Parts: sequence; C-alpha cells; structure tokens
Amino acid sequence: MLKNNRFNLYIAILILTSFFMEQGACFAALSQKTIEIAREVINNPTQGNVSLYVKAMLKEYKKAYKENNLEEASDDLRSALYFLKDKPNSTEYNDTLSKLNSINEQMGVDLSDENRLEIAKNLYLENKIFASAYEFSVLLKEGYETDVCYEYMGNIAQKLNMQDTAFALYKKAVEENPENINAKYKYANFLLQKGEITDAILYFEDVVENTNSKPVIDDIIKTFTQRLNNNPDDENNYGILGLAYQKLGQYDKTYKLLKKSLIINPKDIFLRYYLGNLLFNIHEYSFADEIYTEILEENPYESQIRISRAKAYIQLNQVDKAIKDYQIVLAMYPESLQAQYGMYSLLKNKYSLDEIVKLFYPIDSDYKLKDEDFNSLGYFANKIGATKDAIVFFQKALLMNPKSETPYIELYKIYQLLGQNDKAKEIIQKGYKALPKNGEINQMYSALNSDKINEKYDIALSYLNSGEFEKAIAVYNQIEPKNTEVYQAIGNCYRQLGDFKNAISNYKKSIELSPDDSDAYYALGVAYLESNNQTKAKDAFKLSVQKDSKNLKSKKMLSYIEQKEVGKTLDIAYDYFEKKNYAQALKYLNSASETFPNDPKVFFYRGLTKEATGDIEGAVSDFKTTVKIDRNYFIAYYKLGENLEKIHKEKEALYMYEKFLGAENIDEALAKIAQQRVIELGEKYY
Repeated sequence: MLKNNRFNLYIAILILTSFFMEQGACFAALSQKTIEIAREVINNPTQGNVSLYVKAMLKEYKKAYKENNLEEASDDLRSALYFLKDKPNSTEYNDTLSKLNSINEQMGVDLSDENRLEIAKNLYLENKIFASAYEFSVLLKEGYETDVCYEYMGNIAQKLNMQDTAFALYKKAVEENPENINAKYKYANFLLQKGEITDAILYFEDVVENTNSKPVIDDIIKTFTQRLNNNPDDENNYGILGLAYQKLGQYDKTYKLLKKSLIINPKDIFLRYYLGNLLFNIHEYSFADEIYTEILEENPYESQIRISRAKAYIQLNQVDKAIKDYQIVLAMYPESLQAQYGMYSLLKNKYSLDEIVKLFYPIDSDYKLKDEDFNSLGYFANKIGATKDAIVFFQKALLMNPKSETPYIELYKIYQLLGQNDKAKEIIQKGYKALPKNGEINQMYSALNSDKINEKYDIALSYLNSGEFEKAIAVYNQIEPKNTEVYQAIGNCYRQLGDFKNAISNYKKSIELSPDDSDAYYALGVAYLESNNQTKAKDAFKLSVQKDSKNLKSKKMLSYIEQKEVGKTLDIAYDYFEKKNYAQALKYLNSASETFPNDPKVFFYRGLTKEATGDIEGAVSDFKTTVKIDRNYFIAYYKLGENLEKIHKEKEALYMYEKFLGAENIDEALAKIAQQRVIELGEKYY
C-alpha cells in the first residue's frame, strides 16, 4: 500500500508538471525553473515575468542549439518572439528573429504562408503554444487565413484558461468567415456556457446543418444529452438532439425527441417545423403538409415554412397549390430566390423563362426582373449545383445587359466546370470585346493563349478558394495528364469534404507519380490521422521525413503521434500497476522503451514498476537512464537516492538527494525526506 501511495504521489507530480508545460509551452527537456517561469507568465503576465520568461527561453535555445537540436532551438526562439513581437524595433527582437531566420535557413524550412500555417498547427498539437501563437500572429499580420488563425488563437487562449479572450477570438473567427464551421461550433459552445441560449441554439442549428464531421455531431449529442438529463423541461435540448440524430439518419430517435419537445412546448413554431422537415425526409409528405399548414394558420408570414410546404405539394403532385405558396412568398418578399427558383424549376419544362417570371407576381403585372436579379438567380442555382439552370439565368442577364461583367465571368467558369471549352472560349471572347478594360475578363482572355492546363488550374483554384470543393474536383478531373500536384489538390478537396477514402486514394496516386515527394506523404499522413488511422499516419509521416529530413511539418506530426502513443502506453501500464499486475505493466513499458528510447517518462515509470517487483538494480538502471535523457527530471534523482540506499551505495545516494534538492519547486513532502537523508548521510560521509 505504501508503494502504491508513493507511486500515486509521483504520478501526481508528473501530471502537475505536464499541466504547467501545457499551460506554458510543452518543450522537450525544459528545466523546472523554466516551467515555473512559464506558469508565472500565465498566472501573472507582468512585464517582469515576461522578461524572465524570454530570458529563460533564450537560455533554452542556447542549450538546444549547442546540442545541435535545431528544431527545438527554433521553437524556443519562437516562444521568446511571441512576447518580443510587440517591440519590433528593439535590438532583442531583431537579434532573436535573426537567429530564428538563420536556423530556418540551415534547416531549409519552407516559409510560405501555406506551409507556415501547417507548422503553426503542428506546434499547437505539440502543446508548444507560445511558439504556435507566434506563428499564427505572423500569419494574421500577413492577412493569411485569418479566420483559421483566430480560431487557433482561441484554442490557445482556452489552454491558458483565458476564457473571455477565447470567446472573443472565436467570435472574431466567425465574423471573418461565417462558413468556418469549426470556429462556429466552438463559439456556440461558449454561448451555451455563458447562458446565451437563444444565440447558441441558432449557431448549433447552423453547425448541425452544415458540418460533415461525425465527431462534431457526436459531441453535440453528448453535450445536449447531458443538458437534457439535467433539465428535461428545456425543449431546446430535444430540438438540437433531434436535428443531430436526423443528420445521422437516425430518424426514429429524431421523431421521439421532437415529440417529447412538443409536449413541453406545443406552440413552438421551430420545433413543429423540424418535425415537418423530418416527415418530409422520410417521405411522409401528407403528414409534413399537415404540420406546415397548422403552423401557417397561426403564422401566415413564415416564408420558409411556406416554401417547405410548397416542396411537399410538389411531391404530392399538387402543382397549383405549390405555385400559390411560392406566389404568396413573393408577394411578401419579392426578392426571395428560393421562391423564384422553386417556381422556375417547377415550370421550366412547360413555359419559357419570361412566361414563368410573369407568374411570379400576378397581382403586379408591370413588375419585371432586372439583369442583376437574373444574375442573383444564376448565383443561387449554381451554388446548389443546378448549373444548367444557372446558365439560363446568366444568359438572360447578358441579353438584358451586354455590358455587365458578371454573366461573362460566371458563364466562363461554368463552361469550364462542365468541360465545354469551346463555349468557355466563345463567351470570354465576347466579354473581352464588350469590356476590353475589365481586369478579370482581361486575365481570362489572356489565358486563352496560354497553356490550357494553366487555365483549368486557375478555375479550379477559384472554386477551391471559395469553398466549392465539389466544383474544384470536377475541374481538376478535366486536367490530363494529371501530375502529382493535381492529385494532391483533389485529395485536399476530398479532405475538406470529410471524404477521407477518396482523399487517401488521390494522395497515393500523387505518390505513385512522385515517390520522393515528402509533402505528398505528409498530406497522406494527415488524411490517415483525420480518419483515425494513427498507425498508417505514423508510417506516412516517417516516410515523409525519410524523403526529406528538413520537412518540419512531418517531424512535428511524428512528435505529436509519439506523445499520444507514449501517453496511452503509460496509462495502460499504470492501470496494471494499480492492480499489482507488474508483469503486464512491464510488458507494455519494455515495448515502449524500444519504440520510444528517448522518452524519459517511459524509463521512469519502468523504474517504479521494477522497484515494486523488488528488482532494485533494474530500477536504479532505469532511473539513471531517465536523468541521462533529461537531466532536469528531478523526481528521478530522488528515486535514485532511495534505491541506491537499498543496495548499500549510500555515498552515491547522498549525491542524488542533493541533486534533487537543488531543483526549484519540488514536492514539499519528498523534500523533507530528502533533507533528512542528506543530514544523516552527510554526517556519515563528510
């Protein structure tokens, strides 16, 4: 029992140390003093504490650089620069930046914005949060992917327990890019914690509707299930849970939840609307119609519900009723693109475009759509994938106003998307003739005389940048022959869509063409990691580093995976240790010592386990290995002293106790024991 209690004490010390490292920056072989200074910066970020931290990190840099650990040295400099960046004209800032640039040059680090973003993300994964924050701050200054940078800075603020700052940063990320679902989800969680339920629910609804991430949906289900258990009378919990299960296609659960919610609040419009949508999704159109109709009888101005009812009428072949609902919506909201397009898609095989438009506003026969209205309809149709209809609308806009740039540009892009190169060429030539001074049209016209592949690249990239990944894939697939960059681009698009199977397939094709491309293996590794295949991810990152030892992104991802693997192994070993199954604990720790020969925690834990089995010589050997790997692993010095005494090496034990007591901020209980042993052994040997 005594040994177990002591083991728990050592575990607690390790966890505490890890906590401070996470809260400051998780550096390999950080001194205890530096960890403490990092904690002080977080808890009390005065100018004095910041200065101490910067000095400590510059000292750590010198140590790492002397040992030729350039990667660690560069991360130490980044951590210092995060606090020096507010004084860009100071000598200290310029000297530190110069050292970082010099190391980056020695390592051959790619410092393009795209690569820098990956490095910043990987630093965050390694818990080197000040170093990560520095890179994100540089990217923010450059204006690159600002929403992603604000999102990660919010993550960092959370790690530092700066909740208000994190909330503000997530809000900023959402403002920068309302399509950033990850940031929106984190912002929604904060709104929920702050009790701003109405706004939180709106954001959660948006996240559920637009996310492709099953883990996010699962997490939402977990959050709202817990809330439901704590407060079964809050209908919001039932509503969000219902939407989440509906997203997963679990309609039976959705139905039960929405029914329970409506028992609590039978007048809630949105809950009834969700129920109607559920019935529509499971093809119960008559019942959906009944729900929508009940709501509209009480709330006749709810346009979205009326549009939903029109769609139900279409499925029931009640075309006249659908048209009437669309007309009512347009009478209230003349610019409703959903209603306009709904009527067009319903009647396009029966009437001409002009005849259909006349039916939009039967009460006002003089009302006509302008060219910009048809452009808006074109954008709407193209966004939902109705490209043929989009062509009709843009052509109409062009007919009405041949001097409008929009239809030329959009038709050109659509024709390229469809692989209709002759039509693309024809429309942009007309555009150039009509608007020879328009910069974008000029650029597209010039591309006609260049390589066709470059032309496709530009169009695909425009879709990629606007988040229209399916369209980008369609254009990339038209490029023949495909090279490694094209396959990687297609893989990146599939990754964004959450389709990891196709992403991995395309990354492998990229590697087949360029088997020595380190970045291709990196992309493959990330896809495997995101699809929860950690083993294959690790293999891919290893190959990436083998192909290019200077690929910092892959090296950092390998470090991240190994940290996770070590933690998992130690957790398993600790469970066996607690159950006094030392043989099994040693089995995992022996395996870990071969896989992670440079991780001091593995040898320290194995030393504790060997001590518990009575293998004192083995324990001493492992504790010595621990401090050989990390001379600042001070708890191991205490254990060395304790075990060396057991094998009658008291003079050496005295030295180890003294080493332990030379550290700062050590455990008080162990310090008292060590001090007593130093006194007693000192009397004997001094």
